[in-house]
Amino acid sequence: MHALPARRTGRAVTAVAIVLVLLTSFMAAISSAHPARADEAPDNQFVAVPPAVLADTRNGTGGVGSAKVPGKAKVTFQVAGQAEVPASGVSAVALNITAVGAEQPGWLTVHPSDAPATVSTLTFYPGENVTGEDFTRLTGTGMVSVVNNSDSPVHVVVAVRGYFLSAADTQAGNEYYPVDTQYLYDTRPGHVTGSPAREATPIPANSSVTIDVAGQRGVPATGANAVALNVVAWSQGQKGWLSLHPSDQPANNVATVDYVPDETDSSFTVAQLTGSGKLIIENRGSGTVHVALTLRGYFTGTAEEGGAGYAAVPSRVIVETLTGTGVPGGSTRALAPGESVTFDVAQGVDLGEKIMASAALTIQARQPTDKGWLTAYPAEDGDPDISSVNYDQAESTTGFDLVIPDSQGRVTVTNRGPGTTHVQVSMRGYFTDPPMPAEYEDVTELSTTETSPEEDEAATAGAPSRHFRARARLGFDRLTLPGLFEGRVWWHGRAPYELYINAEVLDNRADGRCIGALVRMDGKVYSSWKDWVACGNQQRRTLKGWFQRTATRVDFKACQVHPKTRRYTWCTTEWK
Repeated sequence: MHALPARRTGRAVTAVAIVLVLLTSFMAAISSAHPARADEAPDNQFVAVPPAVLADTRNGTGGVGSAKVPGKAKVTFQVAGQAEVPASGVSAVALNITAVGAEQPGWLTVHPSDAPATVSTLTFYPGENVTGEDFTRLTGTGMVSVVNNSDSPVHVVVAVRGYFLSAADTQAGNEYYPVDTQYLYDTRPGHVTGSPAREATPIPANSSVTIDVAGQRGVPATGANAVALNVVAWSQGQKGWLSLHPSDQPANNVATVDYVPDETDSSFTVAQLTGSGKLIIENRGSGTVHVALTLRGYFTGTAEEGGAGYAAVPSRVIVETLTGTGVPGGSTRALAPGESVTFDVAQGVDLGEKIMASAALTIQARQPTDKGWLTAYPAEDGDPDISSVNYDQAESTTGFDLVIPDSQGRVTVTNRGPGTTHVQVSMRGYFTDPPMPAEYEDVTELSTTETSPEEDEAATAGAPSRHFRARARLGFDRLTLPGLFEGRVWWHGRAPYELYINAEVLDNRADGRCIGALVRMDGKVYSSWKDWVACGNQQRRTLKGWFQRTATRVDFKACQVHPKTRRYTWCTTEWK
């Protein structure tokens, strides 16, 4: 990292050495040539299917019996070969899990039948039906177990929404394209978003709305086969549930979110998308409800190039504030209102040369003292103020989310409630981008020089009066990644400095990929640089503008940028 030099009359100014990584070409498409293992399948592609119930203890579907699962007991059922899931070649399944008719508080744990786990997948309470999502790993048995960790019985319903192919499978699947978390659709007053907009009115009882998904918020207009969403029910006065289905397919009886009065209820889901490019949201309740859908990413065919494949892993806790596990400094305090915990989401994961594009995480709010929500996001990007898990007072709540790590592999979880809450985060799997080629590891260092006061004044002659211009021998020298990025930085006044950037991004290849950069000032990343990219074919793009703050330290990082999502698929390892 580099500090901006102080400009002092009568003394020489020492320019700052800037170390940037030389980028000369971009990576090839993801290779599918991997050894096949059902319990460890890297770079797996996804296939969405219409929701289908695999197990239901209310009526015995799936051979699980037609009675509630007793306390501390489990049900096991076949997944591989059921509904539209192939009998072999599947590494994980996207499951929809519902707890019905609970008599006491408790939680469900979902795991491969021969690989027991203890991490909560879904929490439940008496008088409430609760629905959640999980990417559940499959082993050679092709079976899944659901454990009732309550002291009393509960009904369990499990449906499948899609599956991940094993690496050796020849069936064509889809790769994942994560996008910045954003609202796709929202009916709430003051938050109306999406197409067609709903004029800030809730969805009536036993009614539905049809929304545009394809072509919205970064989802391609054609070719997307599924979208990853978080669905939230707000301001409901009665019990009910929401379901989603493509507009050209019949309705299904699989809940996406169950809701109860005086709570904000949410759940992650992977929703199949068909040729219509539209989804229907059905309100299966006796009262009105406001609905918000937030987008995490989309799945599309491998012909698009640049998507991420999935690797399922045994579930394990990576952060637990109750015990201090994975918490910087080992703190065991609950998160106060607005407080965050930041952690390396790839800890203990052997990525090899690949880059983690998105992490499949189970996130739990434990022992909350008030209503609120948790938001999970790339640590460098800042809080998007969009929930990952909504929780109620005194009710521990578990949710699932796909979260993009930042360029250093970190994720931040922030407590957005007025009370305190503990947080537990466990890993279920992750999506990976291809590795950074070895030729990107060359490093170019720019020289530094000193100038006299006379040279200092001469260099600034003619420069705009608002700012001090860094010429070739003053302050920052020319910023250069040969053939890819070059420019100058100016600053104004005494430390801390106002900054102005006048630079040019170049991309002289014809491969359609993109090059961009990140700038960090005093430790804060300015994500507006995500829009300052150039994409192949001799393209050049000029970057100009003041940053609306002052700084004493400025660092840069060069990155590959996906041409569609504008997400960084990898960046140089260190800030320079």
